[in-house]
Amino acid sequence: MGESSMTTPDETYNAGAVREGIVLKRRRQKWGMWALGITAALAATVAISLLTVRLATPVIVTFDMKGTVDMFMQQSAQQKLEEATAKMLTRRFNAALTQSLSDWQRDHNVVILVSPAVVSTQGDITPQIRSEIAQRMLEVQ
Repeated sequence: MGESSMTTPDETYNAGAVREGIVLKRRRQKWGMWALGITAALAATVAISLLTVRLATPVIVTFDMKGTVDMFMQQSAQQKLEEATAKMLTRRFNAALTQSLSDWQRDHNVVILVSPAVVSTQGDITPQIRSEIAQRMLEVQ
């Protein structure tokens, strides 16, 4: 049998070729892990950003300012108060109204708009504010 056209494994796979194949495989694995890490970090950043925006964005609610003031004026007129007493009561009402709205806005992270200024349906906090005003008015007495 003369010379064979077959090559021995030593001739085909020399040490340099094997080492180069291993190095290339490791590089591909490192790049894959790096890309996976970057993708995971990006996804986490997007999720945190969306959560932050959702929690930080105030909700719009409405309040019937005119109806509340009209109700106070009507109740005050029925009491037949002296002018000085009526002025004091009005100042207390204004202070209670302002403080109630400010506290509600701060505590609930909302933007309060008067009802006529809102075209779409939004949450109405008028009953809660009226109740809080009445509580504040009773506390002062």
